[in-house]
This record gives sequence, structure tokens and C-alpha cells, in this order.
Amino acid sequence: MSSSRRRPLLVVLALVLVVVGLISSLAKTPNSSTLPGGLGVATNAESTALYCTGLSGDVGPFEGHVVFLNTTNAVRLVQVQVVNDLGQRASIKVDVSPHGTQLVSPIMLLKGHSFAVEAQVNGGGVVANEVTRTGMAQVPCTTTGVTNWYGAGFDTLVGSSGELSIYNPTATPAVFNVAAYTALGYSAPAPFQGLTVGAHSQLEINLGAQIVNATNIGVHVSVLRGTVVIVGVQQSGADVSLMSGCSALATTMWLPRVTTVTNALAQIRIANPGPLAVTVTAHVTLSPYTIAPQSLSVAPYSSGEIIITPNSAIPANGYASVTLTSSEPVFSTLASGISGGISLWSPQIPGRAFLISDFSGHGFNAATVTNTSSHSISVQFTTLGQPTLTGSATLAPHSTQNILSIFSAVTTLSATTLMVNSSAPDLLVTTTLPSTPTGVDVVATLNGR
Repeated sequence: MSSSRRRPLLVVLALVLVVVGLISSLAKTPNSSTLPGGLGVATNAESTALYCTGLSGDVGPFEGHVVFLNTTNAVRLVQVQVVNDLGQRASIKVDVSPHGTQLVSPIMLLKGHSFAVEAQVNGGGVVANEVTRTGMAQVPCTTTGVTNWYGAGFDTLVGSSGELSIYNPTATPAVFNVAAYTALGYSAPAPFQGLTVGAHSQLEINLGAQIVNATNIGVHVSVLRGTVVIVGVQQSGADVSLMSGCSALATTMWLPRVTTVTNALAQIRIANPGPLAVTVTAHVTLSPYTIAPQSLSVAPYSSGEIIITPNSAIPANGYASVTLTSSEPVFSTLASGISGGISLWSPQIPGRAFLISDFSGHGFNAATVTNTSSHSISVQFTTLGQPTLTGSATLAPHSTQNILSIFSAVTTLSATTLMVNSSAPDLLVTTTLPSTPTGVDVVATLNGR
């Protein structure tokens, strides 16, 4: 081929490369994994990574451990690395037997103020959960970082502390900004801008260092370079919580188990990060009563709250099911407890697959399934271990049912691991721990989307 004929072909190839490069430069890192907890990873996967952060290195309420659970029929080898806020590291290898668990306590391997745990699994089917020393606060570990993270409801009042535990799971430094939304409006303190966390490193940010003596703080972490794993760490009086947060704003959120019992406190804390005022409405279902919708206007770049308990319009009668709708995208948190302290729980995303396991050893006060759609769905239940028990049920549109009332093969979920699968990605699974008052400790279940 002559040089004159080759020249146009070279020009075309060069243009193609330029276009590909431009598209690559504009591509965004996915904001969240479709398999955040490793639950949906194929059991024949060559390897799996799990990331956990939020546990404390001090002997106190946030000291705890990571529970690795093997959902498969084969032994899994897990290489665990612990890193503290000082950049020090320690590692250990553990075998997790089929349908078995292994506990790793970071404080037993390494000293420090706060920890992150990274695990490499030789296969799929292993999930992990962080559990505090008392077992009353827990959060699933994830398989990926995010580029945006939202968490509402933090308090930095006297006697409380709100922190962000941040881990960088990648091989390059991550850079991010932290913005806050309070009842007084928007705040972006200079010390919270352009923060850096090194490769495979962990740090904690004390919100109270810049946002002093405030309540109902909504936080947005915007990652400028890389991805990070984030857990909200809240202490309010004697209550502690590990909050998973969310990676995207929403106009509809579901809170299937909200306590209304006497002496309890339950608030839906909402943050509006947008330039328009929003109207947020809580649609409350509490049999046998008919409850008028509870509405709230939240100013731009601000936060507000809808009180569910105590509320003269909502009788004290066990658990209510609440659907939250907003005129513009927002983020929210359920704050529940007593007047002396609350714990925070982020509304979960509907999916097809969930796992319930008694990670705390306390059992459950409530465990429910919710159909968030306008059509019926089929739900399948399978226990892990021997013997394996199965069952199925049909959920009516926009309904919530207690699992033990529709899955008769089991009488308790204590010391039990249960897989819940749906025929459509419209399922929510919600659990609460035993508590006084009833229902104030809601914990996140593992979601396989």
C-alpha cells in the first residue's frame, strides 16, 4: 500500500483514539456497587474484597469486631489487613468454614484511635459485618468505595459526637470535600475542603471540630479523586450508632419499622442539599388507625425533622410503617431512642436479595419484609446450615409483613442466618434489635441488590 493511501487511514485511527480518550476522561466512576456487601458475588468468583471502617481502637463504645460469614458450602480463606489512623498495619489469615463465621477484633492486632479492615477472600460468597462491643450498633462491610456519600442527622451537642470514618480502598490517594446542612443553612468549613486520605489508609473527621454544638447535621462528602468507604459514627449520650449513609439523593424513602411506643423518641431527619425549598411528607401506616400525612417544608441547603414519636397525631401503638416522599431529591435518617440519646439509621434501597444474621447474638425484636411496588411480588426464604429450611410467600403491593408470620418453618431468628430473595427488585428487609423502649435500635441488613 502506498504512503498516500496509508495517510487517510492513519488520520482516521488518530481521530478514533482522540475520541476514545475524550470519552474516557469524561467517564465517571460508578457511585455505588450493585453488590455492596458481597452477597450477590458468584460463589465461583476468583476473589472478593471487603472493606470495613468505623470501629474504635480505644476501649469504649465503638470498640468491636468484624464478623465474616461464609454463605457457601466450601471453606474460604480470608486475608485480613487492619490499618489504624496512624498508618500502622497488621495482618492475619483466617479460614471460614462452610456456613460458618469468624470474628476478627482489630484492637487485638493493632493499637490506635480508629481502624479500617480490608479483607481479600479466595472466592465469592463471604460477607462481613461490623459489630460494636455491646452488639447494639452494627453496619455491613462493603465491596467498593463511592464518589458521593450522604448522611443526615448527626449531632455535635454537648454529650454527643459525630464523626466520619473514611477508608481509601484504592492504590492512589483520594481527595474529597465535606459540606454540611443544618437548620441555619449551608456550611463548608475551609479545613474540610481538599482533604486527602492516602492509599489503603484510614482517617476520622470530627464534625464537632468545625460545626460546634449543633443538631441534625446533614453531611455530603464529594470525592474529587478516587473512591472512599465511609461510615457515620455517632455517639449520643449512652447510645452509639454506625450509619451506612447513602450514595445518592432520593424523592421516595421507606422506613418500615418506626417505633411509636411510650417513652420512645423517633424523628425523621431530612437534609435538603438543593437550591429549592422542598416539601417532605411522611405517610404513616399504623393499624388500626388512620393517620393524617405529616408534612414539613425544608429550606434550601438546610435540614429539618418530622417527629413521629411523641406526636399527638400518632397514637402509641408499636411499630408504624412510614413512606417518605419529597418534592425534590433529599437525604434522610431515622433518629430513634430516648430523650437522653438517639441512634441513627439510613433508609435502605430496595433490591432482590437480602441476608439476615444474628451478628450481635441478641436476636431480633422485629424482622419484616416490605413490598415497595404497586404490584405483588414473590418472596423466597432459605436458612443457611443444616438442616436447610425453605419457604415462600406473596407480598401484596405496598405491604409490610413480619417474617415469622409468613415463614412458618422457623420460630425464631436468634442464632439463625436467613437468605431472603424476591421475584422483583422491590423488596426491603428491616430488622430491629431487642431494646427498651421497644424498636429504637434499627440495624441495616445485607443487601445484594
